[in-house]
Amino acid sequence: MKPTYAILSALLFGFVLSGCGTVPESTSDTWDSKPPVSATARLEYRVDSLMNEIQRRDQQIEALATENRNLASRSTELEARISEMAAAPKPEPAPSRAVEAATGYEGAVDAFRRKDFAAAIQQFESLLNGNIREDLADNCHYWIGESYYGMAKYKEAIEHFRVALNYKKSEKKDDAQIMIANACWAMGDKAAAREEYNKLLSTYPASPLIAKAKEKLARLN
Repeated sequence: MKPTYAILSALLFGFVLSGCGTVPESTSDTWDSKPPVSATARLEYRVDSLMNEIQRRDQQIEALATENRNLASRSTELEARISEMAAAPKPEPAPSRAVEAATGYEGAVDAFRRKDFAAAIQQFESLLNGNIREDLADNCHYWIGESYYGMAKYKEAIEHFRVALNYKKSEKKDDAQIMIANACWAMGDKAAAREEYNKLLSTYPASPLIAKAKEKLARLN
């Protein structure tokens, strides 16, 4: 801003010099109540006004420059944040209830195969309490029955085998039927066992378990 002030000062000095040669001297001994404003004073006022205006504009420009720097800094921060969010790994979607049920079912069957019957019973019952779909619910009861059978708790086993039988549609009906007969035999009730084996023969004549049921009946006779 110093060159601007120098130019204005030079102009002021030039105007003053020229004004001094053109302003006529007063021929009157008295002035009015308000003395006339000289050309020099008017020029000085004008120059001061211009300098004040220039200073005000400079302040506005500096304020805008500061605001622009702040906005640029904020924009850089936001861009960095967006890049971080884009690079961050996305969370895996939560598995559906159907997937969770199928996974839990396989885990429970695996526990049974390891002969961890108590754990298998607990997991199958947890699935049943979680409103598992019907096409797996009958299987859960069947495997609970098998687990109790493996623990020699035959009455509890028969209860769950009968529940599996009561489902309208179930692939475990003939399996449950022969296991009821086996449980009766294991408890020493041969008459009940014979009745249950014969029920398998009459109710499920196409079952692949027919041959085994006939073998059991031959041993009972």
